[in-house]
Amino acid sequence: MKKFLPFLTLTGIALLFFTSCAHKNYTTSAFDQQTSKHRVIAILPAEMIFTGIQPKNLTSEDIAKIEESESRAFQNSLFNGILRHANTKKYTTYVSVQDISTTIGLLEKNNISIRDSWREDDKKLATLLGVDAVVRMRINKKRYMSDLASMGIGMGKEILNTIGGSARFPVPYVSNKTNDIYASCNIVSNNQTLWNDNYQGGSDYNRPSEYVIDNITDNFGKHFPYRKRR
Repeated sequence: MKKFLPFLTLTGIALLFFTSCAHKNYTTSAFDQQTSKHRVIAILPAEMIFTGIQPKNLTSEDIAKIEESESRAFQNSLFNGILRHANTKKYTTYVSVQDISTTIGLLEKNNISIRDSWREDDKKLATLLGVDAVVRMRINKKRYMSDLASMGIGMGKEILNTIGGSARFPVPYVSNKTNDIYASCNIVSNNQTLWNDNYQGGSDYNRPSEYVIDNITDNFGKHFPYRKRR
């Protein structure tokens, strides 16, 4: 288990800078009509995709285990993010979100693993889970360098700034970004996408895993539909 821990940071589980991200949001024009009878939705385990330069000391089995672990982390975090923004002074949410343990339990009962759920038919899953719609996330992490390399570049920049800056030591710009992170979230009902939100941003070495996960899912939670004015 110890050899998994470095990769949890090396894969870019760090601060996601939304100040430099691209954001797009889509809602079907018939959303209100198509969801008027919706009462319960379920959040599926997030699909995780790691690309780019991968650590050489991990096997494909190791990476698969890490992907599934992060999949559950994003699922739980999105659940919390949606509930965090569900009811405000202006809006109230008119659907319930199935408890994560119930969702996972029903998937296991039907012999559907976390990885299988990424590919399973949405309408079939909604029926098995007893919900009106399912929520899917897809997280793609493209890795450029390790956290240690990123930290080294960052410290080098700080040293140059401390002893004179670029005026005294002119050097070309070197990014210390560890990953590009592409995150999308979809609400699917009857095999139709009713809503989509997505972000693209860069990460570096100096934040814990919980921070980047919560940043992504909190933004999805802020824009999540199924709301009406009080």
